[in-house]
Amino acid sequence: MNLKDVLETDVLPRVRKPSRYLGCEYHSVHKDRDAVELRVALAFPDLYDLAMGNLGLHILYAILNELPWCWAERAYAPAPDMEAALRARNLPLFAHESKDPLCNADLIGFSMQSELTCTSVLTMIDLAGIPLRAEGRADSHPLIFAGGPVMVNPEPLAPFMDFMVVGDGEDVIVEIAEGMRDMRGARRREKLDALAEIQGVYVPSLYPVEALPGGRIVPAQDAPRIVRRIVADLDRAKFPSRYIVPFTQHVHDRIGLEIMRGCSRGCRFCQAGVINRPVRERSLEHLDELMRASFENTGYEELSLLSLSSCDHSRIAALLDHSAAHARRVRAAVSLPSLRLDSFSMGLADRSAGVRRTGLTFAPEAASSRLRAAINKQIADEDLIALCVEAIKLGWRHVKCYFMIGLPGETDEDVEAIADLCLGTLKRCRAVAPGAQLHVGVSTFVPKPFTPLQWAEQIDYDEIIRRQGLLKKRFARAHGLKFGRHEPESTFVEGLIARGDRRTADVIEAAFRQGARLDTCSEYLDFNAWRKALAEIGCDAKQALRGRDLEERLPWDHIDVFVSKEWLKDEWRRAIALEPTPDCREGICSQCGMQAEFPELCDRLIEAAGSRGKDQSSQAEKPGRDYEEPEPVQRLRFRIGRTGAVRFLSNLEWMTAWARALRRARLALAYSQGFHAHPKVSFSTAPPVGEESEGDYMDIVLHQRAEPADALRRLQDVLPEGFSVFDANEVPLKTPSLMSIVAGYAYTIHTRADANALAGRIEDVLAAETLMVERKGKPKGRNRERPVTRVDIRPTIAELKLGGSDGSGVTIEFTAVAPDRNMAKPREIVAILGLDPGTTRVVKTATTFLESGA
Repeated sequence: MNLKDVLETDVLPRVRKPSRYLGCEYHSVHKDRDAVELRVALAFPDLYDLAMGNLGLHILYAILNELPWCWAERAYAPAPDMEAALRARNLPLFAHESKDPLCNADLIGFSMQSELTCTSVLTMIDLAGIPLRAEGRADSHPLIFAGGPVMVNPEPLAPFMDFMVVGDGEDVIVEIAEGMRDMRGARRREKLDALAEIQGVYVPSLYPVEALPGGRIVPAQDAPRIVRRIVADLDRAKFPSRYIVPFTQHVHDRIGLEIMRGCSRGCRFCQAGVINRPVRERSLEHLDELMRASFENTGYEELSLLSLSSCDHSRIAALLDHSAAHARRVRAAVSLPSLRLDSFSMGLADRSAGVRRTGLTFAPEAASSRLRAAINKQIADEDLIALCVEAIKLGWRHVKCYFMIGLPGETDEDVEAIADLCLGTLKRCRAVAPGAQLHVGVSTFVPKPFTPLQWAEQIDYDEIIRRQGLLKKRFARAHGLKFGRHEPESTFVEGLIARGDRRTADVIEAAFRQGARLDTCSEYLDFNAWRKALAEIGCDAKQALRGRDLEERLPWDHIDVFVSKEWLKDEWRRAIALEPTPDCREGICSQCGMQAEFPELCDRLIEAAGSRGKDQSSQAEKPGRDYEEPEPVQRLRFRIGRTGAVRFLSNLEWMTAWARALRRARLALAYSQGFHAHPKVSFSTAPPVGEESEGDYMDIVLHQRAEPADALRRLQDVLPEGFSVFDANEVPLKTPSLMSIVAGYAYTIHTRADANALAGRIEDVLAAETLMVERKGKPKGRNRERPVTRVDIRPTIAELKLGGSDGSGVTIEFTAVAPDRNMAKPREIVAILGLDPGTTRVVKTATTFLESGA
């Protein structure tokens, strides 16, 4: 069974954002299902909008699809309206590219980036028609596995997974795929036995555990350890430069370039800083090539240099010079993630801001010197204030600072210190620039496995609300300060799962059955479902959030991330004693365990740190802060269209996709002036969702001349599936805008309705003196209500007649003109004729222009 037709005719027209489910984005991979030996579904248990920003999924997708015998597709958690549509029609969840049922895959792998996605994992398994628990699956079912940072404590999801992967995925995913290719047709147990032999793979059903007094479930003391996988050389690891370019705007809608992996700073609350040790860098030469290729292949407008501590890259200054030069050549921007709190970082941020300056982000985490010492993050208040003021002086419009509440030993005075520091910083910044803004983000501390603070107590739901209230009261009247905080419900659920054992699986399943899913999204998180689940299972939330004893056996004791438990205990004691631990880069080994396992990588880190700071000049082109836009010299007009699934794009998605295609075609687009410069691209219409076209037009303005035929060829070579460009012509540079010269549109409407009945309805329409329809205007007022007006569309209907047969029904020819700019719309004609909008296809066949503007 393939779901493509039923999705496009009956489901996608009825969901709010159909572009989430198309699967035909630029660089998406489509293979012959009969020509491959292994099919893998890479599943991200969250909305497409959030999932497409995950770099790991892009990396694994590229690696697997390079194997000629393997086809990796994608799957995402459906939004509630899509889930309801699938369940109402008894349709299964599908793979994005093929639209085949997800259960047709040989392997389904979930990327677990957050504990809050656990119920969405169950939603996806259930919608795929697969038993939730591994013990209930037959040989005919795909193997279901999970990887990602959450898997350093795999136990809460263990009953639902056939196997799990701990550590870096680039090498192990190929070993898994090769092993399963060789074992096609084998029994399920035989496959699991083979997978258990691969380093980093954990098969829960084969692993011995024991129940302790009180019910806790932990790994058996004599059980083997699951050893984390590490990619030692990032330059040799596969990294995509041909990103899937989504149509839907997503959270991290830009190129994400991982410049290094790991962090040596030793923040005691940070799980990523521990489980990604040791630090490994990509070379400047390799990054330079990736930047060039990524800009050329995607058409993205921004590049983000990603790592846990990007400013610590040994060649960061030269890297920023190179990235800014690449970005300037394609009129893009470069951004750094959260910056280290020192003047060196400030200088680097200033260096990277070649095109535009919006905001900078710092993460002091705590506002009192005592708590900063406890978490091993030393920075003086005055240093933070000075950096923020310097950023405003250098032209940034706002600064964002991240803090945490709920750290071990925190008092109300520590919480109030956050308000004191932020308000003092804002005051100093606004003294320099009255319009300066400070954005404050406050999360709640969740103790995570494999951190020195894994033994700490987590504050409960009511206490989170109380402490957030202290800050809310202080910030209430602060002009220029934006206060954001994590929902206490999210923090509670995250803490409930993060340190759980296999019993937590019962709570997760109960919450799912009570309706919990998409818990990362505040608008969908159903806290009552979790409350009911806890009551149903009899789980004591206080026990889940309690502090742990240092000698207590932990559910993740069988996982080996190469950092010793004794070192974590020592760091916990140092946190209590407020003692610092130096950065590994300073050459003082803290004996975490990495030096014994990876001495070469640790030595290389120290060696690179010794050269850091000497490489602050570069031969790369250094863009100046001021930029003068070149003068426009030419306007080209293209006739464009769209068919198939891309007809479900919104107008904004349609325009963004064209702008990125033009950038991939390397046409010298002219840009508007101002802070938020935009390419000078305009369209003859804003096509409604669901409408196909072969008669729309697009104008572009260039600052370097191009032959129309050459521009046409270059653009045709880089279009996503379903996009078309038919011809190109030069028009006068000062031609009026396309929308202002439109005289009318012609359409062909394809319908399955009875021809004789339609003929009578069409006669009634043409005989009518008036045809009144209701239209909603732009939102107004605080409630964003959309005013409704009544419009007579009869004068704008120039032609409405039956056409011929299209093989599955009949066609209607419809032409609208615009004597008063209130043209009849195809969807209005469809409604007036009583046609089913879900099964009716509308194709725009032509656009006519006023003679004065043609």
